[in-house]
Amino acid sequence: MSDYGFAGESMKQPRSANRVWGAYLPQRVQGRALAFLNLLRVAATPLSCALRSLPIISGVSRSVGGGYTWLMRTLFIPILLLASAARAACPGYTVCPVVKYPVVVNHNPRAKSELAAVDAQEAATLQAMQANDLSFGQLVALLGQALVFDKSLSVRGNEACAFCHSASAGFGGGIPAFVPAGGIFPGSLTARSGRRVPQSLAYAAFAPVLTFRTDTADFAGGNFWDGRATGLITGSAAADQAMVPLTGPTEMALPDAACAVWRVSQAPYGATFSKVWGAQSLAITWPSDTASVCAKPNNGRANQTPLALSADDRTRATAAVQQIGQTIETFEASPLASPFTSKFDAVSAGQARFSAEERAGFELFTGRANCSTCHAVDGSKPLLTDFTSANIGVPRNPSDPYLTENAPDSHGYVANPAGPAYVDEGLGGFLASDDNTNQQWKAAAPQFMGAFQVATLRNVAARPRPGFIRTYTHNGFFKDLKSLVHFYNTRDVLPRCTGTEGIGVTCWPAPEEPANVNQARMGNLRLSNTQEQELVAFMRTLTDGYSPPHVH
Repeated sequence: MSDYGFAGESMKQPRSANRVWGAYLPQRVQGRALAFLNLLRVAATPLSCALRSLPIISGVSRSVGGGYTWLMRTLFIPILLLASAARAACPGYTVCPVVKYPVVVNHNPRAKSELAAVDAQEAATLQAMQANDLSFGQLVALLGQALVFDKSLSVRGNEACAFCHSASAGFGGGIPAFVPAGGIFPGSLTARSGRRVPQSLAYAAFAPVLTFRTDTADFAGGNFWDGRATGLITGSAAADQAMVPLTGPTEMALPDAACAVWRVSQAPYGATFSKVWGAQSLAITWPSDTASVCAKPNNGRANQTPLALSADDRTRATAAVQQIGQTIETFEASPLASPFTSKFDAVSAGQARFSAEERAGFELFTGRANCSTCHAVDGSKPLLTDFTSANIGVPRNPSDPYLTENAPDSHGYVANPAGPAYVDEGLGGFLASDDNTNQQWKAAAPQFMGAFQVATLRNVAARPRPGFIRTYTHNGFFKDLKSLVHFYNTRDVLPRCTGTEGIGVTCWPAPEEPANVNQARMGNLRLSNTQEQELVAFMRTLTDGYSPPHVH
């Protein structure tokens, strides 16, 4: 039941070969190392847990160039003991994460402040729901906001949706202590790391249902970086997405989606939920062991049903879970989360003017830099995305904790059995998986390996305070907009990195997935440093909350 813990805010590790082993070694070498590891596991069963750390031995020995047998004989025992101690310190990982998640969540002042803000917003939302002059639409949007800020919807009652989607950071990740890990957040079980950077929930409700477009031979729509929230369940990609984290083992980790319905029935807004969706929505006879079952974390797939409900009650609970998703989608579509109040909107409405730098950036954005080809600016309220997916050649992030989250945690759950050999295939991975039952889509999977959804650029520069660092792309490889723009500009100009020095200055690492990399619209844009800064200046105008100058 325990999560690992240390003193301090983050653990600094040496930049040794094991930190870049999974990031830069060829798949062939990784495969041989893993095969060797498996042989050793069989030969030494009592030490199998510790032997999961052998990629460290392989990586270090190869990095020093020879002497492999000597190094193994000389360092095997001490390294094995160190690895075993590290495993005991952070169960679930073969290499401890660079960020000590439980300590950050429980003791870091910024994280505790963010959690306090979640509680304050929940209280304010519940208060606002008591107003007598609310329209039905306003009531549903506030109910959705209450769901987003309700920590009780997680297995430990400690993590709301808003923990990963901070309003102060444009409803994206808002806790800077997680930046060393790529801005990837833990779940309700705080020692478990997620797989990707949280996407902003603002404007997510406008994503269409995932569709294959025959005229352009691509996919458009869906939610999540990989599009797996297709919208085919509820008719809304955002509503489908809102249901998934409730039972995700590395997210809110409820063991049964019906547990979320039970928690809603116990919440202060339960009566409002019944008012919105009808008395039958929560009219479920709950088993006597519901509380104890719902306190056990999900250690498997998200569609498990350990609660012993009758067939009728299971049907009601399934419908209520979808209603939870639809209510959250209503909040996401409302001005509470998607207000269209940026300087860009004010300029479009004739209420403000761009600065010279912002204007130059906008002209580059819609012209030479090719940005608007995917981040569309058409229409009165453009969403700055076309909801397609692309492989832009993002390098692997060796600081991603998920890469070494390949050991049983304190509950026996292994988040990433592939370990350092894991490659995030994005949309292609979803299309090829058992979660996708459309055979025509499955056949298209190879063309979309490594493709991730084109994110909206609205609020892309939103931050709660000056100096706040945000991470970008699905794995948080980029730590500021300028470096991301520089990657788009020079990806195919700078040579491949051979180590960890000079990244983004003199070289770029290879793509995590080299197949299907977009070569047509980026990589060699021939932009100057000034022009890169102008693009960033324009993107800063996409942050909501802008107040146009007073017009006399």
